[in-house]
Amino acid sequence: GYFMRFTILYVTVFVCSAGLILAGCSAARHRHDPEQVRNTPRPAYSLHMQQTDMVVAVSPVRQTMQIGGRIPAVLGAGVSAVQDNRHAVALREAVGEYDPGEVFKERTTQAVEDHFANEITRILPQGTSAGFANAREARAARLAGLRRTGYDMVLDLDLTFGIYGPEGILAAQIAGTLTDVPSGRVQWRNEIAWYSTELFADIRWRDPMERMVPNYFSPRFSSDRDAVDQWTREDGKHLRTTFEEAVDGVTAAILTDLGLQETPEGLYTLGVHHLLNGREPEAAAAFVRTLELAPEMYAARNGLVVALIRDDQADTALTHAKKLVEAAPDYMPGHYNLAWCYAVEKNAPEKARPHYERAVALGASPSRRLERAMRPN
Repeated sequence: GYFMRFTILYVTVFVCSAGLILAGCSAARHRHDPEQVRNTPRPAYSLHMQQTDMVVAVSPVRQTMQIGGRIPAVLGAGVSAVQDNRHAVALREAVGEYDPGEVFKERTTQAVEDHFANEITRILPQGTSAGFANAREARAARLAGLRRTGYDMVLDLDLTFGIYGPEGILAAQIAGTLTDVPSGRVQWRNEIAWYSTELFADIRWRDPMERMVPNYFSPRFSSDRDAVDQWTREDGKHLRTTFEEAVDGVTAAILTDLGLQETPEGLYTLGVHHLLNGREPEAAAAFVRTLELAPEMYAARNGLVVALIRDDQADTALTHAKKLVEAAPDYMPGHYNLAWCYAVEKNAPEKARPHYERAVALGASPSRRLERAMRPN
């Protein structure tokens, strides 16, 4: 009857919505021809950056106290704001005149302008919907203006960056939309981020940039001691180097996803993006192609090992893990994931032990799961 039909509809919508959430809420839309985009007669692009400085959001207090409801969440937000502001001040003092926002815009601008056959013009991003009935009307008015000016295509890029989560993960993200101006149709849309994180077989990923979601899985009230200190040492030298790597990586990933270039850096960042969003086959394909272009990229082979493990391809993962350790004997994630392959996937704890001990000696955090798997039966 009606109730049964309504229940089925509700469950279907819920499952589809949950699938989108688990996929990272950033499923790409591809309806474009890369060569046609590259040779667009009058292309335009915009860069939007809402923030004015490096976001520092490492305090876990708000997300932990959100579990208790509205009042604890408000109190937690205040505590987190004080803690994060203190860290932000220390970070600004460390980097001095270095302006990460300008670096992000300049490097992204150069990369975009280098990949179009015809001169691409930078225009203003979509403004607010003030003065319009809604955001759709504001978008239509902007497109009408671009048509009158004679533009054929517009690539809108939204840039975000900061240090997030109790571990102090550095992240740079670009959300992009490619629109055919004459028709107003969106031809491509994606949101890709670069993270300063290693890939391990037992990674429990929770996007640190999603700061408004309560932390049910690992509630805590303090960040790691090294969360911000790792970025402020030597006047922020490590921050500057890693941030520029992040900017170049995420920009390359956007251009690779658009089909305007194919680089190891872009493919690797796309592979990590797929892996962290639970798309293991796509991740593996991206890592394989990365290794075809750059066989010496250890991080890509490590990513392939993790993708294969999570896709229940333990034998192939083991083959690549052994190859990685042979090529890079001092690469910590390689030893860790090889130990995982042996102990957890293949039930060979005696082969896992030396690689696990080597990984810990190289800086890996001890793993209860691995240590249990290596106990004698």
